[in-house]
Amino acid sequence: MTKSEAVAPAKGVRHEMAYDAALYLDFYGALLTEKQAEILDFYYNEDYTLSEIAQAFGISRQAAHDAVRNGIYALGEYEDKLGMIRARQAELSGVGEAREAISDLRAAMQKLSADEGSNSNLTGRGFDVLEDIIVRLENGIARIAAEI
Repeated sequence: MTKSEAVAPAKGVRHEMAYDAALYLDFYGALLTEKQAEILDFYYNEDYTLSEIAQAFGISRQAAHDAVRNGIYALGEYEDKLGMIRARQAELSGVGEAREAISDLRAAMQKLSADEGSNSNLTGRGFDVLEDIIVRLENGIARIAAEI
């Protein structure tokens, strides 16, 4: 992202960007100056206008605009270099895929169990072992999800 692309968006677009900006602030806000972080918080989380920010900080509307633009640019640069949000999203995606795989395995086990005419050797004890494995996987995924 170039600095010119980091301009404060139009009112309608602003609400769409608010979630992303809040996420970036959560991850990288501590790397900004206190004033930059506060201005971005006011703009994206508290829905202040640039004029309201200017009045609250005793700066011009243009200075408020520049602070938002420069702050968003800085947050984007941090993400480009550190990639913490991309990593978190990949972790969450992996957890979702693992949960889906467990659900598929459970459904397959139920189908095998329902097929009385099946020549499957997977009965009784085999199902118990698979169920234990599923429970351990679910517990492990829950611990991972709680940490991320």
